[in-house]
Amino acid sequence: MSGVDSGPRQEFRGRERGENGPRVLTDEEGRLWRVREVRFADAPPSLIFESETGFRRVREYPATWRSMSDSELFDLSWST
Repeated sequence: MSGVDSGPRQEFRGRERGENGPRVLTDEEGRLWRVREVRFADAPPSLIFESETGFRRVREYPATWRSMSDSELFDLSWST
């Protein structure tokens, strides 16, 4: 066997990271937004919405944010 593993386990690891990693959304103007949860040592976690044109930080959000629809997440990104 070679030392390079390109089989199904590698693909599974990629999906596993994706479930815990950022979520990518596209807004109505076609811009990509990356949404990720950030945890801080001295503050509650936040959702960070990032695009090429800016970012938003949401401090209060549901624990089930990953199961929200894209439009629900965009609405949440405008809340304060």
